[in-house]
Amino acid sequence: MKDQHGQAMVLAAFALIALIAITGLAIDGGRLYQARRQSQNAADAAALAGTRIIANQRCNPGTDLDTQVRAEIVDYARQNSVVHDGINGQIWAWYVNLDSTRLQVVGTGSVPNGTTGVEVSTMITESTSFMRILGQNAMAAAGRGTAMFGPLQAGGGFLPMAFPVQRVDEIIDSGTTEFTIFDADGGICDRAGVNCPSNPPEQSQRGWLNFAYIYNHDYNHAAYHTGPDYGNWTKYPLDRVRERNFSNANLKGWAEHGSPYPLFAGTRGAPPYNLDGDFIAGSPGVRNVTSSIICDTYQSETVYIPVFDYIYKRAEMQSSFPGDEEPPNPRQFPGGQTHYYHIVGFLAARLDYCEGGGANRKINGTFQYATVGQGQIEPGDGIQSGSGAHCDPRLTAVVLWE
Repeated sequence: MKDQHGQAMVLAAFALIALIAITGLAIDGGRLYQARRQSQNAADAAALAGTRIIANQRCNPGTDLDTQVRAEIVDYARQNSVVHDGINGQIWAWYVNLDSTRLQVVGTGSVPNGTTGVEVSTMITESTSFMRILGQNAMAAAGRGTAMFGPLQAGGGFLPMAFPVQRVDEIIDSGTTEFTIFDADGGICDRAGVNCPSNPPEQSQRGWLNFAYIYNHDYNHAAYHTGPDYGNWTKYPLDRVRERNFSNANLKGWAEHGSPYPLFAGTRGAPPYNLDGDFIAGSPGVRNVTSSIICDTYQSETVYIPVFDYIYKRAEMQSSFPGDEEPPNPRQFPGGQTHYYHIVGFLAARLDYCEGGGANRKINGTFQYATVGQGQIEPGDGIQSGSGAHCDPRLTAVVLWE
C-alpha cells in the first residue's frame, strides 16, 4: 500500500507540472500573440508615418528631412507600444525604392534619390511568466511593414468635373499654380488670363462628369457578365454603368458630396491613345446650379478633381471596344452630345473664390501638391533632390505596400 501511495504522489507531481506547463503555455502564448499584433501595428504605422513625411515634402525636401522621418517613425512606433530602448523594444528602418529594394538606413543624414517609401521592422521582447519553469525566460515578437507613395491611380470623393491634363501642364509650366475657369465655355486659364484660348476646343475644356456612366473595359466587357447574374448590377460593384441619361439632380448631389464610386486612372498617351482606365460620360456645357453649389460648398477649401487626356465620341468608343455595346440597354454607348473623358489621374486644387454668376461665373483656384490616404498608386521615380520632375500637380497617396 505504501508503494502504491508513493507512486500516486509521483504521478500527481508530474501531472501538476504538466498542468502548470500547459497553463503557462496558454498564458504566455496569449501574451506573445498580443505582442506580435502590437509589433506589427507599430511597424505598419511607423512605415506609413515616415513615408507620409517624405511625400509631403517631395516638391521641396528640407535638409533635415531624414531627421524628421526618423523622429516620426520612432514616435508612431511608441504610440503603438514599441519603445526603442534596445532592451524591450527595437526599431530598424530603411528607405526603399519602387522595387522595395533597401537604399539606405533611416537616420544616416539624408534621403537618397529614388526613395518611394520606408520599410520598418520592430521587435518587442518580454519576460515569460510560467514558461520559466521550462527554461524559457523571454519571448520576442517581430513586425515588418513597408509603405509607398506615388500618384493616385484609384480613389473616391472626386468632384464631377474633369480638367484636361494638357491645360494643367501648360498652366504649371508657365510658372504659376493659380487658374481660372470661365463657366460659359469651360475654358481653363491661368489667373492672369495669359495662355487662355478664346472659344477653347472640347479637348481643352472643363467637362461635367456623369458618375452614373463610368465605362471601364476591364469591368464592363461582355465576358464579365455571363451566367444567371447577367445584368444584375449590384453583383458587380465595379461595373459603374448605371444610367444613360445625365441627371441634373445627380450632378448636383455629386457636386456637394463627391463621386459615390471609386475612379480608376488609365495611362496617359498620344494618338492612337491608351484604352485602359475609366471613360466617364459627360459634356462641357454650362451648369449654373452645379457650379454655384461647388462655389458655395468648397470656397477656400481643397477639392479633388479627375484629369483627362482626350475625349471620345460614341463612334470612337464603338470602334475601340467592338462587341462591348450590347443589351441590357444601360451599357450601350449613348450618342448625341455625350463625350467620354479618358481619366489619367487626379489633382488637388484649393477653390480660392468665385465671382460673377450664371454663365458669367468664374471659379478661381490654386493647384495643390497634396497627399491623401489610402488608394491605388504607382510609386514612380520617387523623390529627386534638386529636381522638379516629381512635383507633378496630380494627387499623391501613401499606402501600405507589403
